[in-house]
Amino acid sequence: MYKVIQSLMVKVQGTIKTFPVGSIVKLPEKAAQIFIQQGKIEPVTAGYELAERMAIMGENTEPMQRQPFVTESGVLVIPFNSDRRFHYWKPGGQSVCVTLRELGRCDLIQRYKSTYN
Repeated sequence: MYKVIQSLMVKVQGTIKTFPVGSIVKLPEKAAQIFIQQGKIEPVTAGYELAERMAIMGENTEPMQRQPFVTESGVLVIPFNSDRRFHYWKPGGQSVCVTLRELGRCDLIQRYKSTYN
């Protein structure tokens, strides 16, 4: 995967497609190397960027951190290795609101409440 850093035009199955700056594209290695040399794309380092953002925002967790917590900026962090009941994204996981209540942070419930409920 590569991030477009300069407008990019690529011929795909006989059609020319234009990718704007900021787009993420998947290209054959040979073509990618040419566009990298031209300064049009760069490899995506999503894992590193995510870890860097999480560290800056105070959302990074130590491997032993298993309990959900709220950062200084009011972001609820649920470590992936926490108890399954906190995994709201999985079937059987409790809602974010219930977790916030357990953490004593009912003041944040409105921030996380869905507008569709």
